[in-house]
Amino acid sequence: MVTIGLQQETEEINRKLDDKVTRQVAEIMEAAVIDEEQDREIPPVAPAWKFSMPFAGVRYFSYD
Repeated sequence: MVTIGLQQETEEINRKLDDKVTRQVAEIMEAAVIDEEQDREIPPVAPAWKFSMPFAGVRYFSYD
């Protein structure tokens, strides 16, 4: 009789844990999809030459 009670409790605990894990995985997957969509909205920046002149007669060029 004791083992029947423990088996039912074990099954209930396993079911609760499965539900919790399923919810957490679903939240993680939703967050990953949202991050991917946000990444696609930002257009890539092409590398270009940049010019700066900190003071007269000195010029710095860089390529990013």
